[in-house]
Amino acid sequence: MRPAGRCSEWMTGLATFEFYATGDQIGTYGAASGQGNGMEMVVTLTNVHAIGGSTDIYRIVVSQANSNDTTLHNGQWVSIYTWSESNPSGTLVYSQLNPQDDMFQGRASGANYQIFSYSSNLVIDLRGVANGTATYGAEQNEALNAQLPFTGFAKDPQDLFPPIPCFVSGTRILTKRGPVAVEQLQPGDRVWTRGHGMQRIRWIGSASAAGIAHLAPVRFDTGILGNDRPVFLSQQHRVLISGWQAELNFGAEEVLVAALHLEDGERVRIESRPRVEYWHIAFAQHEIICAKGMLAESLFPGPMALASLSPAAREELLALFPDYFGESARGGPQTTRQCLTRREAQLLHLV
Repeated sequence: MRPAGRCSEWMTGLATFEFYATGDQIGTYGAASGQGNGMEMVVTLTNVHAIGGSTDIYRIVVSQANSNDTTLHNGQWVSIYTWSESNPSGTLVYSQLNPQDDMFQGRASGANYQIFSYSSNLVIDLRGVANGTATYGAEQNEALNAQLPFTGFAKDPQDLFPPIPCFVSGTRILTKRGPVAVEQLQPGDRVWTRGHGMQRIRWIGSASAAGIAHLAPVRFDTGILGNDRPVFLSQQHRVLISGWQAELNFGAEEVLVAALHLEDGERVRIESRPRVEYWHIAFAQHEIICAKGMLAESLFPGPMALASLSPAAREELLALFPDYFGESARGGPQTTRQCLTRREAQLLHLV
């Protein structure tokens, strides 16, 4: 297979590029319509459905391109394949998609998205595809006549493996005996959970890493989500959002949002450090627990979480939860609350 993200030129002088995206960045839609003119043009997609989740990886092949192309544009062909470590070539899912960026007066594409209407009704949105109705226009800060750049895609499928959700050393977790630093917890300790009372820890593990780039923790300033002190979480660790914003925007009393998707550069921000010790806690099921007054998830050991663990930790979890992982692989157990995409999280406003 060609090196990921690179292009191959054929005798015709045309080139082929290869990229990767997750299932929640690609969606089908029922119908597309445009309203307005110029910068006022708004494209509405109805009956949008993501073709997969954040742990499903797809291989995107762009053919009939020029070797110096840097964006998706009219005249290219796009094919989408499944991807897995056991079958990196994958199965063809969509073929001969034409990225007609000039449709809808240039609103069919942008810096983060591309709408296809031939040969399938499909949308790629690197911020995440929200099920239901999606709109693209000036209100979403979309420039007119912009094209989706190749640099927005992952060049290697492993770039899409999320770091395992976990707490930073020093985070105090609410237990039966009061708040306890996460590094002092042990299997068997009883921890408060939202909705299920006190639950025993089945497994706890830790890993040390350089706290930079995608492994740098996210800092929540005091009071952002009920926390009485600053809280540090891994970027993919999901926190609980409840109240009118969840109900108004998503029809749910409570939703889960990745810490990274709430980052605003000020009160919620990424803070790099030379080293960081991350801790992950597993119960008999996915739970919501209390960390310094903030509600956050326990470990949800899906396929990507397993891939992020050391071989020894992975074997230990598989031995502890054989039925759980068997069901998870078949699409059985789900997260305890609805999980938002990055695009959906942009509708939330923390105070």
